[in-house]
Amino acid sequence: MIRLLQGQIHSKDDRTIILFVNGVGYHVFVPLSILASDETEITLWIHSHVREDAFTLFGFRTKNELSFFELLLTINGIGPKMAMDIMNQPVDQIRNAIFTGNVPALTHIPGIGKKTAERMILELKSKIEPSENLDQNFIPPTELNDEVVSALENLGYKRSHIQNVLSQMDEPAEGATKKTSEEIIRIFLQRV
Repeated sequence: MIRLLQGQIHSKDDRTIILFVNGVGYHVFVPLSILASDETEITLWIHSHVREDAFTLFGFRTKNELSFFELLLTINGIGPKMAMDIMNQPVDQIRNAIFTGNVPALTHIPGIGKKTAERMILELKSKIEPSENLDQNFIPPTELNDEVVSALENLGYKRSHIQNVLSQMDEPAEGATKKTSEEIIRIFLQRV
């Protein structure tokens, strides 16, 4: 099995990169944070997913991210592509949501319903430690994100880059007013 690849990023699309290593181009599914970066050389920890009809590679910057991805795969009903969608969120926030039993935070991830979120918590809570930045109130702002993403795509930004920057934006403190779409777009433009 392939476990570690180091090479040049040849090309990118919405979910994958072609990683050029010693004359061979590997098609690797990666998190949005890698797709949004401007790196040309990268080292990836690899999960090789083998099925009867396909051999698929999933790549991560750190061994901890890879381990968390493989832990997600142990949950009934979560395959590698859904696990990768989960990994598009900051791993610390997902770990904290699982550790604290925060179902709403998990159901805001595309493809995760209430039953899957509850199953994630039930099956993983005893297997993980909370991150150092424990935030029990984390809920991704998806309602505004659809409007914001659409507006920023119209300005020419790639969806993967938009989602990466939005996932790094601070959530309002409890009791604070939530930001409007216009405010989020303004902050996004200042950060890029």
